[in-house]
Amino acid sequence: MQARLRLLKGATALLYLGPLLAGIAGYGWRVVPLFLGIFLLWLFILRPQQWPRKWADWSRPEALIALLTQSVVQLLLVAVSLGIGRGIGGVLGVMPEIPLMLPVAVSFLSIPLARMLWDPWRADAGEVVLDEALARLEGEQDPAPADDLKRRTEVAARMVAALDRLPAEAAPELLADHLHAMATQTSHEALRVALMDPIYDGSATAVVRRAAAVHATEPAVVDGLHGSTYPLAVFRALSDGPTLGLFARRCAALVAERPDRLGDCPDPEDVMALAARQPGAAADLAALAKALTKAKAAVAKPGAVLADLGGAEGRARAARGAVPSRAEKP
Repeated sequence: MQARLRLLKGATALLYLGPLLAGIAGYGWRVVPLFLGIFLLWLFILRPQQWPRKWADWSRPEALIALLTQSVVQLLLVAVSLGIGRGIGGVLGVMPEIPLMLPVAVSFLSIPLARMLWDPWRADAGEVVLDEALARLEGEQDPAPADDLKRRTEVAARMVAALDRLPAEAAPELLADHLHAMATQTSHEALRVALMDPIYDGSATAVVRRAAAVHATEPAVVDGLHGSTYPLAVFRALSDGPTLGLFARRCAALVAERPDRLGDCPDPEDVMALAARQPGAAADLAALAKALTKAKAAVAKPGAVLADLGGAEGRARAARGAVPSRAEKP
């Protein structure tokens, strides 16, 4: 996802390169309306959520004000890019003979390229969230050093707060992708703290609780934070049935794949006790308790863990619809 965002920024740069080239070639202000139209078209196609979807809505004052405001902003961007190009041409003392269609084509090319890289209609599914979070992160003048957990946690907390714009029932795969991208900017330990703090103080939204359940049961996270009892902490902190069910399904697949992960997970007895109090997630919790009991028995047998890994691998692949291993993704 990060690579796609970098490519998207490169495609967007072409939008500004057009008027810059036009300025270097010595074209005057008569080309401004042409580039202004391209800039506005880029907004219409790449940011459709900002515009009315029905013709009747365009007659509303706020829609016209938004159009006027965006037009003024885009006009300034075109004028600045053109002016910088004119300045570069003047400093170099060279104004190459470039046909006007070349800079126009360069600017216009950014629209189909950006549209191929990013589907704006997925904004409601979280695409914008990550885009804004990474843009905000890259705007930091002093990125958090690797040895400063406090700073990394602050960065992680800002990105976790952006998750609130995701749907409450966001798919585990979508959450896992976002969390993985966020971890490349901070760390899994910082994300663990940033996800658990709002749960502990009662301010966590449904999507943040789901994100914690997904993060705590990611194989790479559990292995990287081995001994932290992260899944156990999430299990004890959750109280709503749907999120507990999600956690139970993923945790069961987690220990089925690697029984030695049992030490970070809850006890089967505690799981069964919670199942009696959570009828909505009772089936998933009972399945988790069974998986934990089986893993406990496997760990208790000398050499049984290694022998069980081969068979558990195949079973986990079938059960891990919600726990994709990143090493196995193409």
